[in-house]
Amino acid sequence: MRLSLLLAIVFTLCLSNATAASRIYSEEVATSFIINHPDPDVIRWGKQNNHFTWQAGYIMFAMEKLWRITNDSTYFNYVRRYVDQNVDAEGRVPGFTPRALDNFLPGYACLLLYELTGEQRYARAAETIRRGFDDYPRNAYGIFYHSVTIPQLWVDGVFMGQIFLARYAKTMGHPEDYAEVVRQIQGLVQLCGRPDGLFYHGWAEQGKGGWAKQEDKHSAEVWSEGLGWGAVLLADVFDYLPEDEPGREQLMDALRHLCQGLKDCQDSHTGLWCQVVDKPNEDGNWNETSGSAMFIYLLQTAINKGYIPAADYQPVVDRAYQGIVRKAVRNSDGGYNLIDCSSIGIKGSYEEYISQPREISTYAAFGSFIIGTGIVEH
Repeated sequence: MRLSLLLAIVFTLCLSNATAASRIYSEEVATSFIINHPDPDVIRWGKQNNHFTWQAGYIMFAMEKLWRITNDSTYFNYVRRYVDQNVDAEGRVPGFTPRALDNFLPGYACLLLYELTGEQRYARAAETIRRGFDDYPRNAYGIFYHSVTIPQLWVDGVFMGQIFLARYAKTMGHPEDYAEVVRQIQGLVQLCGRPDGLFYHGWAEQGKGGWAKQEDKHSAEVWSEGLGWGAVLLADVFDYLPEDEPGREQLMDALRHLCQGLKDCQDSHTGLWCQVVDKPNEDGNWNETSGSAMFIYLLQTAINKGYIPAADYQPVVDRAYQGIVRKAVRNSDGGYNLIDCSSIGIKGSYEEYISQPREISTYAAFGSFIIGTGIVEH
């Protein structure tokens, strides 16, 4: 009798573990998001009126990736609805204003629609967004300001602008734009890069910004989500850059160096990364969800494409995946909340970064979680 009971308990535990292991969190969380945001035009920052900016753009970026790996039209239809609500029949984009790099990211979804349909209105929309770079302000190194009112370099802004421009150059047949993409990323590496391969959150010309250290002009710390934007950019930009594009190898070196840096500062207890990435053992530091998911995306992409050795890095990804799915918490309506998120501007000290509220279900976290878990699960 005791043996039968013991076998029953073991069987139940094994079945429970198998069920948990077979869950596809990327799809469950993405579906939950769409149910809770059926109209993608509600995706915006707080009381912001314009939704043609990075929050919606990043969700569409993630939904496209999930559609490609699942072939589930639910995700593609969501992207198409967003684009069609923001691009009129003549290809005009009333919501686009070239006053911040954040506003270029939704153009990535416009390019998807043009690639799939060939409809000229999507091409005209992409051209309009591309022209926003023509007179966009730059610093002394030729690197775009984060916005026309913020004369600084932020890692996030480099992602927002250059992932669009890289795809634009390939899709629209403008190879001359590849040099700009390389220049912008090289500028990021030069001005925000560190010897350990990580990137500081930002850089301010002439030390202006309040947070910049006067002697070196960069921010005080490596912020999780900020670094994550650079990670996703490096993961994907080689899909667009030609093999013989000058500077490509330097960017590949930056990718590999970043992967090594992430491996070296992974939290040994949780498998994730901390709000201040390079200080996992410092008092008050905590695991941050959005950046951690972005790092998973970079590492798994780099493994899959042969940029880094699986033997060295797959265990890093596997530990991180087990940690990140614990950040998806069921809510009362059966959907998901994502905990321990952080979407902030640049801060001036370690204490300021770690004292930021642990946000719940930010848009950046949803996009990051979907791409990070999706690439592992599929």
